[in-house]
Amino acid sequence: MKNTILIITVMFLFTFCAQPEKKKETAYYQNPVIAGDFPDPSVIRVGDTYYAAGTSCDFAPNYPLFESKDLINWKRIGSVFNEPPAWTADDFWAPELFYHNGTFFVYYTTKRKDNRIACIGVATTKDISKGFTDHGILIEWGEEAIDAFVFQDDDEKLYITWKAYGLTPGRDIEILCSELSDDGMQLVGDHFTLTDFTKGWQGAGDEGQCIVKRNGWYYMFYSVGGCCDNRCDYRVRVARSKNLRNGWEQFPEPILQGGDEWRCTGHGTLVTTPDNRYFYMYHSYNATDFEYIGRQGMLGEMLWNNETGWPYFKNSTPALKAEVPFENTHQVTDSVFMDDFSDEQNLVFWSWEVNHKKPGIEVKNGQLVLTANEAGVGFVGLRPKSGNYQLSSEVIQNEAKSGIGIYSNRQNMIALVVNRHQLELFHVNNGAKEVLATAELENAGSVYLKYEAINARYFQFFWSLDGKEWMPVETTSGLQVDGSFIAQWGYAPRAGFIFGEHTGSSFAYNEIRVKYN
Repeated sequence: MKNTILIITVMFLFTFCAQPEKKKETAYYQNPVIAGDFPDPSVIRVGDTYYAAGTSCDFAPNYPLFESKDLINWKRIGSVFNEPPAWTADDFWAPELFYHNGTFFVYYTTKRKDNRIACIGVATTKDISKGFTDHGILIEWGEEAIDAFVFQDDDEKLYITWKAYGLTPGRDIEILCSELSDDGMQLVGDHFTLTDFTKGWQGAGDEGQCIVKRNGWYYMFYSVGGCCDNRCDYRVRVARSKNLRNGWEQFPEPILQGGDEWRCTGHGTLVTTPDNRYFYMYHSYNATDFEYIGRQGMLGEMLWNNETGWPYFKNSTPALKAEVPFENTHQVTDSVFMDDFSDEQNLVFWSWEVNHKKPGIEVKNGQLVLTANEAGVGFVGLRPKSGNYQLSSEVIQNEAKSGIGIYSNRQNMIALVVNRHQLELFHVNNGAKEVLATAELENAGSVYLKYEAINARYFQFFWSLDGKEWMPVETTSGLQVDGSFIAQWGYAPRAGFIFGEHTGSSFAYNEIRVKYN
């Protein structure tokens, strides 16, 4: 009996131990990791948490902020500035995050209100979720200083780099560098160029740089080409040197460029994971949606050639699918954004045009209440995540008209609006308003409005009294409205609420729903 038990036990152990080890299934993520308009992304890691910020152009709050634990699932946590600094005008570009001695810094590009010169400001915070305190202008250089990047060298000194002279007649575009004070607030000593044309540097329009140091080499990643419309040819190049101040050697070919589905890649920053893998967050246009949705936040892994020391990307064109940076993670995607205005948690997503007074934005009694604080059309909206989507809302009827639409600025928009008596579909193209359709309404208390976007530039509009049976709005040219005019150079439109024309008027909405196809 004992022998039988022993034999069975041995056979069981042999069978168990002989089982082949199950192969781990590879998990993947899809690009973009931050969908919708998110140009010039900057990413940093603080402990086990990643933070990212991006360009907001002429929409406020300025510079959206995101947080992640795995580089692929990002949560919106606020903005750098809830209100634009008093000295600024517009063109809020290229925020660069940096963390030093327990403080978050952001070095950002915008234009001065008094002379319209693009310059670089600096702001700080101890708690990134509560926004930043502005400290004003750090760099003003000729008629343009943009695209800051800050790094700390092996000697613990801080350095700041920037693109200069893009608008100054007779001056070459350069990437300049200066030592930075330890508090991050002042330039120290003389500046110097990193792109010295007198010493063989080849290029034009170089920008969007970031610098890392590895094995005694400085590596500068930078972008070249046209950045900001459907004629773009943006791409990423790299140079290296043993000496920060001179001796830069340029790799002869781009190391990252557009493919068939994602185009015009560039202006990113590198971040390392705790196990020392390198990931590059950058922007790219969807080849169909282009500037109508904007430059979207992409992620790619960068590797190093052990023989030559040069870096290369795992995918030299934007990866549609790539392995996740961390084990046991998966990407969560939302195909629907819905807000019934039962609380204020989604207010972080709403934006308005920076060139006009901020409208009143309040969640009250289960409604979103918007108040016009100046004469003229008001707008509060969202960043669409892709070009094919449906947006709908229940609009409370008012004496003045309000509704939904697609908005670049007051000179370029498309809107479907209602008051107590009438529905109106109109567009404003280069400042000229044209009414496309009207319909008489009874005062039902509220009207449901909806539009369907096709490739982010063709639209069909609908209305309903119950949110179930939808009636199309037909124009003299048919059901589809051509919105090809709506996108401006480098400035992706927003989708949301259009209202008012009189100071002090308030408008209410019961819900909003955005469904992506």
